[in-house]
Amino acid sequence: MKKVLGILAISAALVGFTACGGDDSANETGTAAGIFAAQLEEKAAAQGVTVDVDCAIKKLVTLSAEDLTILSDNIESDVEDVTELGASEKAQTVVDQIGEECLAMDEAASEDMTEETTP
Repeated sequence: MKKVLGILAISAALVGFTACGGDDSANETGTAAGIFAAQLEEKAAAQGVTVDVDCAIKKLVTLSAEDLTILSDNIESDVEDVTELGASEKAQTVVDQIGEECLAMDEAASEDMTEETTP
């Protein structure tokens, strides 16, 4: 719960920071990025994966609010190509970058993955 509150605080800070410019779409994007990052962290933790939330949010805020809504609404989906859900190519690129740069498997999850992929 502490981590979720931390993420919400970060997203609130992002919203506050972007609010200075008076751009409502930036506010919407910052809020949506924070919400999705919290969802991502929760889902990842259930699978033994740690999310660098700052890294994820930095990438997520580059997406449109529409892409973030699609990602958030489909957090439980296991599709590998988010464009199949209606998200943009940029969203797919960001999802791939988060997977490569912002996630770290704990030892138990790493062992489980090895067992699943070992013939």
